[in-house]
Amino acid sequence: MAAAPAPVRLDPLAFADDGCVALPARGGVRSATVVLDAGHGGPDPGAGGRTPNGATVLEKELTLAVSLAAADSLRDRGTTVVLTRSTDALGSPVEPGDVQDGALTTDASQEDLEARVRCANLARADALVSVHLNSFADTAVGGTETLYEPDRPLAPRSRALAQSLQTSIRTRLSELGRPPADRGVLDDSAGGESSSGHLVLLGPRVPGYIDEPSAMPAALVEPLFITNPADLDVVASSAGSAALGEAVSGGITEYLIGARRR
Repeated sequence: MAAAPAPVRLDPLAFADDGCVALPARGGVRSATVVLDAGHGGPDPGAGGRTPNGATVLEKELTLAVSLAAADSLRDRGTTVVLTRSTDALGSPVEPGDVQDGALTTDASQEDLEARVRCANLARADALVSVHLNSFADTAVGGTETLYEPDRPLAPRSRALAQSLQTSIRTRLSELGRPPADRGVLDDSAGGESSSGHLVLLGPRVPGYIDEPSAMPAALVEPLFITNPADLDVVASSAGSAALGEAVSGGITEYLIGARRR
């Protein structure tokens, strides 16, 4: 049996060893290229939560597990997958001074987000999906939402991608016994990272803030609130992460099928 093709580093000089790597489709004719972006990583843990049995889970751990599971499923469906990060580490290099008091500086975080978009553009991807988890001070708050940018020429396709993901994720979580509240498909101003009101991964060109916007339809999924113990308990296991990854894969696949028909 022939060895499986090794992951391809798209730009070894610009990204860390395990950052911006392409994983080839398995069998059949390659149908598309999709970039999966596991939120946070390395010195940026994201939010954290506790399951009902007291286990602590970090956002960066779960976003990576879900993204890897989604990548595996998509490759089986004939899709080439590019991962902005494929390990716990950030996909972009971390330089001296990027971490202060145990956390990424604001400038380093911005550079990391810009690198993730650059990876997607380098891959000439058909879609970019960033996986995150929501958080809130009130641990009773839960639900599923998906963000997209509404004002760019890409907006209709980005919204179609976001809606397909939202539907697929909510359906799968319901099958797992945790029907989520539908927080909807929202424009990215709901999670804007600065006064520009846009997420770097989704937004249009904003000089000095988003100098290189993504060149493909993009969406950011927030399947649940990591701060809601009951929500988290459903997907904190390897089986739960795999199920959520399959849901992300299914949503992307349905979008790609629809895009080919249009």
